[in-house]
Amino acid sequence: MIPLGNVLVVDDEQPFFETYRDLLQREGYHVDWAADREAALSKLRTSTWDVVILDQRLRGEAGGDVGIDLVSEIVPTGAKVIIATAYADERMIERAFKDGAYDYLEKVSTLPMMLRIKVRNASETVRERRRAALTDAEREKEIRNLWDAVRTEADRNRKGQLLEDLMVLLFRTVPGFIHTETRRKGPEEELDLFIRNESSEPFWARDGSQYVIVECKNWSKPAGPNELVVFRDKMLNRGGRCRLGFFVAVGGFTEGFSSRSATFRKDDLLVVPVGPEDLDELVNAKDRSAVLKKLHGNAVMAGNGHH
Repeated sequence: MIPLGNVLVVDDEQPFFETYRDLLQREGYHVDWAADREAALSKLRTSTWDVVILDQRLRGEAGGDVGIDLVSEIVPTGAKVIIATAYADERMIERAFKDGAYDYLEKVSTLPMMLRIKVRNASETVRERRRAALTDAEREKEIRNLWDAVRTEADRNRKGQLLEDLMVLLFRTVPGFIHTETRRKGPEEELDLFIRNESSEPFWARDGSQYVIVECKNWSKPAGPNELVVFRDKMLNRGGRCRLGFFVAVGGFTEGFSSRSATFRKDDLLVVPVGPEDLDELVNAKDRSAVLKKLHGNAVMAGNGHH
């Protein structure tokens, strides 16, 4: 099982650690605990962490608050630091950000919701940085590992994140397709992947779509026309700058998906279905642009059927 990220909780109160652990493990993270400064430094030296949740008022041997002092020691490891505090002291928060903290979390009633959001945002930032640093060989290995994990993962949250990570890496191998954001969430919609089309290749340049949206469905059941209509609205909301979208469904598609997609021609939109067999071909292809072109052609000739 591939965790979504490694989270270290540095807090001298075990109940808070247990709260964080229970919430984050359900989201798919590996979570560990350090109760004091020495334990935290030891774990930072011996393991790689994506996110460190650091108690602002961590007590030192002399009784003073030493949590905030750790920020400057954690940041060089590459982990994102989220300060957890029951006392949102403005001076302390300013110091934490000056030392390189990523965010802060208040120990109030909204903690469960805010914890998930803040850890997800921080871990995605770290994953993106690490993905960008992969060599070609490392990236290909990671792509295969992610595809294996997507097919075997039972947890819905983890499976969805793994699928998004897989698609980011796959599109990164297509020259000119620049991944800009993952999970852009607004008040009325959420975009899984948002890609800028800067391809100089005539096929993609002529497509005329400045941006490409990728929808990722990790369902075991097929995706149908209703989900397609929601996706169409996301494309329409981009002010005419997104006329191409890829709809990825590991559970495949219903009979009516392709026929309904054909009705979008009047809006000058093209939705390219990517089912499990297509994903397998993409993962194993040497030329992924060629595979995407083939799927693009299938979508233009709507009715060929992706089930």
